[in-house]
Amino acid sequence: MCNSSNIQLDPLSDLLDFIQVRCKLSGQLTAGGTWARRFNNLDTIKFCAITEGSCWYSIDGKSEPIQVEAGDVLITNGTQTLTMASSADLVSDAVNTTIVQDSDGQYRLGEGCDFIMLGGMVQIDVERQALLLNCLPPLIHVLGISDEAKPIAWLLKQLAIEMKSLRPGRLSVISGLAQLLFTQTIRAYLEHAPDRDKGWLKGFGDQKLIVVLSCIHSEPSKNWGLEELAKKAGMSRTSFAVRFRKMIGVPPLTYLTQWRMYLAKRELMSGASVAEAAASVGYSSDSAFSIAFKRVMSIAPAHYRKTVKDEMMTSQTLYNSTSTDF
Repeated sequence: MCNSSNIQLDPLSDLLDFIQVRCKLSGQLTAGGTWARRFNNLDTIKFCAITEGSCWYSIDGKSEPIQVEAGDVLITNGTQTLTMASSADLVSDAVNTTIVQDSDGQYRLGEGCDFIMLGGMVQIDVERQALLLNCLPPLIHVLGISDEAKPIAWLLKQLAIEMKSLRPGRLSVISGLAQLLFTQTIRAYLEHAPDRDKGWLKGFGDQKLIVVLSCIHSEPSKNWGLEELAKKAGMSRTSFAVRFRKMIGVPPLTYLTQWRMYLAKRELMSGASVAEAAASVGYSSDSAFSIAFKRVMSIAPAHYRKTVKDEMMTSQTLYNSTSTDF
């Protein structure tokens, strides 16, 4: 049973496991002198880890460039273009210039090596892309000097070692380290996620809401009510409803329904019947389940089971896997 003393409460792991996030390291970018570039690969969730030097960056919609320094990590959700430059006054006029790879396979901009950055992309299958995109803000910036970023510093050091290594298994190690880098950056962000940030991921850092999210995730088929969930959070019904909506972006019972439908979608993908999928998330009525599924997923479950699953099996498409930009 779910309770506030359960040490297994970890809805963030539930989310990442469900989405099946896979991180791919694109390579190392070295820049020097005067340089600027727009990274136009939209619809691509990227992470940029600064290992040496500093530069200025901005995303579309930000009024002033911000400095990023060694040890910092950026994550962009692919909805707005990221621009990086050697100085703040170059950001506004940057274009999507070609990045040249040298004989060692490193990407280079400008002249010299004042600035070094590791870049990577997040790969998820197309069926789960909307869930991850909706939960992330347009940009996450974690400072390397923060206490929460200490594990990130170790990971960056290990990545630098493995990228120069010729030891067997290096590619698997690099992939695993990139995965940890993404997760640790998310964890560090949740410690001090700004209220102004869009995306409901920040709710996973709220200690009261973690208990509620864990209850929902661990027992999605239970007939949860607002009063009971408020008690789990140790709050009044009204205060809980307001706080949940502010952090997550939807009312608690709406989130419950959405999570159930994502789980049901996974069941349908694995071959379950509509009745089996409905029962797995607490619906005794197929018709009620079908109405809820279509409202959330914009497709009837029977139709989804018949068509979308076949398309996914034949295409085996990975979200973002075809992007060639750094």
